[in-house]
Amino acid sequence: MAPPPRPPPELVADIVGEILLLLPPTDPATLVRASVVCKLWRRLLADPSFHRRYRAIHDTPLLGFLHDHYTYGAVSVPRFVSTLPRRSSPFPQPKLGHRDCSVLDCRHGRVPFDVCGYSINLIVWDPITGHRHELPEPPIVRSLYSAAVLCAATVSGECDHLDCHGDPFLVVLMALDVTESVTQAHVYSSETGAWNLSAHPPGFYLATRYPTVLIGDYIYFAIIPRDTILKYSLGKNCLSMIDPSAVYDMHGGIALMPMEDDSPGLAGVLCLSRNPDPEVVAGWVQFRVIDLEPMAPIPFSSSVKVAGSAEGFSIIFVTTDVGVFTIELKSGHVKKVGTPGGCFTVFPFMSFYAPGILLALCIPCLT
Repeated sequence: MAPPPRPPPELVADIVGEILLLLPPTDPATLVRASVVCKLWRRLLADPSFHRRYRAIHDTPLLGFLHDHYTYGAVSVPRFVSTLPRRSSPFPQPKLGHRDCSVLDCRHGRVPFDVCGYSINLIVWDPITGHRHELPEPPIVRSLYSAAVLCAATVSGECDHLDCHGDPFLVVLMALDVTESVTQAHVYSSETGAWNLSAHPPGFYLATRYPTVLIGDYIYFAIIPRDTILKYSLGKNCLSMIDPSAVYDMHGGIALMPMEDDSPGLAGVLCLSRNPDPEVVAGWVQFRVIDLEPMAPIPFSSSVKVAGSAEGFSIIFVTTDVGVFTIELKSGHVKKVGTPGGCFTVFPFMSFYAPGILLALCIPCLT
């Protein structure tokens, strides 16, 4: 009688690690399933060196978007809509202990919220770790304002922003000082725990709740009246104004977005980019016209509005009467990512599910 066949040799750790690096970041559930195969695989997935290599070979995934959902009585409740396969989205809903609050921005794995009240109460939330940071009240009277959040190492360039959970961050608050009738930018640092006041431009401007855009060390804010964009320089700590042309008044809303040449752009019924050529008078250049009808199942009578853009992805979000769609500007690919109703402005969330963090949250320790 022939002896039973030998079991196949075990894969060495280096080979297993190379295979695990190929798991797609857009399907984080595969990381969890792989971790329960054996202790070796779990140890490899939880190793910080694996995290670094994994982030180096993959683009930061678009996990979904946040938006404010308004219930009866105009109460705002933040919601997260996943753009991942259903089985791959263990992303938690915001649990802030407050019912009436609004999303202000989303960048570098952090989400600032405004808790509605008589004063300005801001909370910065890390959806991956669940950590929340309550900010002290800024030195302004409550008014219409906007805010941007970003990693504190943006100016120095010392961080790739792929996994800066827990690192210092900044919040730039653009608000109207009603006592002086001027618009001011206040900057909060999580390292100092304090607000600093920047210079302010002449004029009377109200910041809107359109998503902001970060290009280099400049943050762009959409402003009322609807013929102005404010540009804040982190390095120089100063404000300047940009005329966004008549496109600002076009039907269907607008969204600020970065273009391929690192110039600011506007997406709407038309998509324009600002010409950065120093030899040419500064102005806006039409980049592309997109016909939505043949690309997506949108009825002709549907109300189409641009609700946001994903920095670094060349993706815009469009809301309609039949749902929320993403449009990839390079490929023209259209995907339905949300149901209709109650979604006016979207804030895309791009981040890695760091395997070590994800496993700690979802998987009990193997013994």
